[in-house]
Amino acid sequence: MKAFGDDDTIFRDMDVLNPNEQTYQPTDLPERTEELDQIHSALRPATMGSTPLNILVYGQTGQGKTVSITLKTNQLQEYADDADMDLTVVHVPCKGMDNSYHALTHLYKEIREKRLGPGEELPSGYQRKALLNMVLEELQEIGGTIIVVLDEIDAIGDDDYILYELPRSNPNGVRLSIIGITNDLQFRENLDADVRSSLGEDEVKFDPYDANQLRNILSRRAEGALRDTHFRDKIRDYEHLESEVLSSDALPLAAALGAQDTGDAREAIRLFFRAARFADDNGETTVTEAHVRAARDFLEQKAVESGIQTLPQQKMLALMSTTWHISKGESSVATTPIYTQYKKMCDVEDIEPLSNRRFRDRLNDLSDSNILTKKRGRGRGKENKYGLAVDVATAVENLPQKNERYGEVAEILRKQVEMGN
Repeated sequence: MKAFGDDDTIFRDMDVLNPNEQTYQPTDLPERTEELDQIHSALRPATMGSTPLNILVYGQTGQGKTVSITLKTNQLQEYADDADMDLTVVHVPCKGMDNSYHALTHLYKEIREKRLGPGEELPSGYQRKALLNMVLEELQEIGGTIIVVLDEIDAIGDDDYILYELPRSNPNGVRLSIIGITNDLQFRENLDADVRSSLGEDEVKFDPYDANQLRNILSRRAEGALRDTHFRDKIRDYEHLESEVLSSDALPLAAALGAQDTGDAREAIRLFFRAARFADDNGETTVTEAHVRAARDFLEQKAVESGIQTLPQQKMLALMSTTWHISKGESSVATTPIYTQYKKMCDVEDIEPLSNRRFRDRLNDLSDSNILTKKRGRGRGKENKYGLAVDVATAVENLPQKNERYGEVAEILRKQVEMGN
């Protein structure tokens, strides 16, 4: 068994490669100069005694939206402190909130804590309009320039009450600016025209990073995280990175794989971090292409396992129906016998089965998610065939447990697999 503290390490500071934004945040984003300039322009009126513009910031996950807003609001706060300007920034993470009411309760709590210090509780039992008025009263108590950042605001779904009312509220003695951040491009498109016109006085779009940008982002992380790794000539990009613990192909491969998938910097950092950990855990002194590929396979496997565990009802039953046949030694199965088994499982769980057509859609969804494989039927009347993209053991291990929903069907399937073995 390994002992703590006895091993050499390639790491200087592991936190720098941790993709968790609470663990490490970069102090600059050279790949987002244009977007930062747009945010700067919208916030600049605050330095001239005017109201900052409302901003709608949108783009896919891992594109630096939240970090960019944090960098610019922190910079504005530093200016305000030096200039004796009355500025308050309130940041509300909306992930997990499913409507405007929940967003308002958290906004109220955050504002109260800005004014009175930590320890405030979420309000409850108020009507939505009363809660909005409470928020406005707290804003008036603080006064001055107030910037409210609503992060991942798409969590509230179709309930855009807070996005409609706040920008129009005009509380006395307050120069109020609202910044909405969304990962869901469809959410932005579906906003009411009045909401978009007021919230989106300025709109800032973050496009996915390309491979070269990800390579430079990873280079700066590697320089801070790995020992014997530094930039020459103070130019902080990959072409100027020198390292005794990185092979020449490891970092470019991680960047290329990240760009191929989504252009998500957080995922590219997670991939590179896992590769470096593989090398370090094995006592190796160099992170190589092989470590990056092993990290990709590891993370893909974990993603599939997580995807199985969180499947909604009908997709879970579709997976179990397919797994039932594959566990008997078949490599792939036509739609009809899978559908027959699915209806039997619905009977066990007392669930109304989908029509054959809608059930096929669920199978195709699982194929698109790389949980099932799909072979297209060729010729009229030929059915598609489906198999598992993971081994049977992985599928079964991640099914619901006995005391959970669908657990009875899962237990039957587990027994079937055991009998097959």
